[in-house]
Amino acid sequence: MTKMPTGKYAIVRRVPNSYDRCIRPCEFENTINVEVAKAQHAQYCDVLEQLGLTLIRIDPDDRFPDCCFVEDTAIVIGDNAVISNMASKSRTGEEVEVKSTLSKYKDIYEINPPGTIDGGDVLRINERIYIGLSERTNQFAIQQINTSISDCGYQIIPIEIRHILHLKSACTHIGNDYVILSSGHFDEKIFSEYHKIIVSEKEAYSANCLSVNGKVLIQKGYPNTRKLIENEGFETIEIEVSEFRKGAGSLTCLSIIFM
Repeated sequence: MTKMPTGKYAIVRRVPNSYDRCIRPCEFENTINVEVAKAQHAQYCDVLEQLGLTLIRIDPDDRFPDCCFVEDTAIVIGDNAVISNMASKSRTGEEVEVKSTLSKYKDIYEINPPGTIDGGDVLRINERIYIGLSERTNQFAIQQINTSISDCGYQIIPIEIRHILHLKSACTHIGNDYVILSSGHFDEKIFSEYHKIIVSEKEAYSANCLSVNGKVLIQKGYPNTRKLIENEGFETIEIEVSEFRKGAGSLTCLSIIFM
């Protein structure tokens, strides 16, 4: 059985003043309120600290409107940290400070062209690492990750995804052999060994949950999903992330959690 995900540290990066110029899905035309985003991010950080994580804070950089979505810049696998080469050229450079920070804790590997990857496409469940093949993550990057951690006992499992930005936009692991997912974005038989909590189409965004040290963080405003999770015995904490949804982000996107 997989246990609840645990962590000791969380890298976070505060919201830049330029956040309202981040990469945005076409369906979200509402104006981003940067000050509200900053307040929501502060609440998120407070909750992580309350759950026992030591926060490692990186200053925002207004050159990079998306830099608060720090998850995409690196993938921590055991004693290793794989630094992303992100496909979105406007984000090139975000990884520099993250690499410098992680090098104090982990052995560093880097993804080189033509490999591209976002951390949001990487879902780790114990020794299995599921990687979504998306518009931002390709086979070249998966091959490089396989090579860099080939002696570490992890199994890399690529997943073709569709109609979604990242794998973790539609599927996350909340512990105790449970995954929560939104249907229609990949072959769900890949997760046949796990219990599935399937969210409704209306609450599809809520499939991105963040499980930390015994609690499941869920976006505020998705009561049916929260009930489904709690009915399986999990304790939940609601967090408002409305301004991050406008930038195609969610709960996992705002931190890199590791031991």
